[in-house]
Amino acid sequence: MKPEVKINAHKLKSTTKIPKLNNILEEARIEDEEKKANTTDEDELYGEDKFTEEELLTTWNDFAEKAKAEGRDSEYAVLKQNVRLENEHTIIITFTNSVKLVILDKFRSDLITYLKTKLNNRHIKLETELKEEEQSKVPYTNGEKFEFMSEKKPILKELKNRLGLDPDF
Repeated sequence: MKPEVKINAHKLKSTTKIPKLNNILEEARIEDEEKKANTTDEDELYGEDKFTEEELLTTWNDFAEKAKAEGRDSEYAVLKQNVRLENEHTIIITFTNSVKLVILDKFRSDLITYLKTKLNNRHIKLETELKEEEQSKVPYTNGEKFEFMSEKKPILKELKNRLGLDPDF
């Protein structure tokens, strides 16, 4: 048997220091206050000036022209889409192609920052709308071409019937 060793807990030195919960919370609060003091809120950078749709379109086109001058043709093509002002500060851009949405997402923050700065309004929002283009059927065969033309000029059907013609030949 091994002899029992008695250890007096009062004489032991602590090798690690466990911080108290109150100290941790106090340090976190101080850090948060320092961060708030050192950073400026983004909304404080811009005012609340009202703007018209004409001013918006002018600013929008300026941004588009800068993109074109810098050789960013895909961004320029996206910026030349239909744009409208929905309410006082919601801008809606309408797309017919989902690829252009992806392109817009790459520079959306730059665009919004530019608009907020030039129009001096912190409430500006940019929303997108995707519309399907109506696909018109292109006539290929002679019969389809005749039907297409006869919809525009109904007299062609009467002429075909009087002369006994077949448009497929």
